[in-house]
Amino acid sequence: MKMRHILVTMFAWFTAATALYAQTDNIFRPVYLAQDPVMAPISFEKLDNLANAETYPVTAAGTPACGPACGYCRAGWRMGVEATFLAPMGGNQAGWSFTDDIAGRTDSFSTDAHGIGGLVPAPRLWGGYVCDNGWGFQVRYWELNSSSNYANPFLLTADTYGFASGTNLDMFALDLELVKEFCFYDWNMVGTFGYRHAQREFNETIGFNGAIVHGGGTTTYAGFASGIATFEGDGLTFSLSGYRCADCCCGLQWFWNARGSVLFGDSYAGALTHAQLVRPGGSADDTNFGYAGDSDSIFVAEFQVGAQWSTPLKCMGGRFFARGAFEYQHWGELGAAAGATSTVGDIGVGELTMNALAPADSLDLVGFAISAGIVW
Repeated sequence: MKMRHILVTMFAWFTAATALYAQTDNIFRPVYLAQDPVMAPISFEKLDNLANAETYPVTAAGTPACGPACGYCRAGWRMGVEATFLAPMGGNQAGWSFTDDIAGRTDSFSTDAHGIGGLVPAPRLWGGYVCDNGWGFQVRYWELNSSSNYANPFLLTADTYGFASGTNLDMFALDLELVKEFCFYDWNMVGTFGYRHAQREFNETIGFNGAIVHGGGTTTYAGFASGIATFEGDGLTFSLSGYRCADCCCGLQWFWNARGSVLFGDSYAGALTHAQLVRPGGSADDTNFGYAGDSDSIFVAEFQVGAQWSTPLKCMGGRFFARGAFEYQHWGELGAAAGATSTVGDIGVGELTMNALAPADSLDLVGFAISAGIVW
């Protein structure tokens, strides 16, 4: 049995046992209900149902039973959709270098400088249910798919060379979690713990064609380079979130969210290069490849900080909320890396080198998120 299967089994057992024991509500209730047993938390992640100040339950001394950010406990569904816009930083590298001895120049290209650039849209969906004792569950799904293509067509009658490249990044994370909502001073808090299945795959490909006319005729060059690095695994994910009123101004609230995940799975890296030339009276070619695979573990860190606004939905007895935030994700280093290089040359005429690298480097995502949802 692999480590990921053991973790899934342990989580299923823990969730079932905790859900049964939580019915007595003796675990976290003293933290936020020391003054009044009818008080319970509301959710940072999905719930934005603050009661008006004048309707807060109060203690015998006439003060609110919990901090000013806390409201009535209300069991119900929470769901939302979020659009994240993140810029990838890191990844594979494929490229070429072409020397024309007749013209006396050397040109090169690398996908490291011409790959996926700028902000990439990536959706996140969530849904769940929380009971009136603050315990519940949620399902979250996030996915990022992006590609970038670059081309400089080769025209035999006019150009010395031409090339085309493509970069693809595919990532997703599926979370199944146990949720606990509680209050800490004047902060609404939610803690989660659960299971995550995730994948990260980065691949790049580049093709090259060129020709050099010289006294002995024409030498044509062609090359190919490709690199791929991938990880897929299962593990544990946990998070802590909080929000509070921004001086109770127009329903605006500050919030933050921190999440960590430890994943166990398999990582693979592969690199393949090929270069060839054809000239009057002969030809040459060079092909190389590298491959690595490993049982691996990585750590994923995610952070959000921003503001949210909400308003009641009187027609359905719930609330609508919208929020904006800065977001940062860090996906740790892989345990596998590979590289390859192929070179062909015609003495006194030219040389072509193709490179491919699938490194074990970490991958960072930086950008912002805009979300909206309802609670009822």
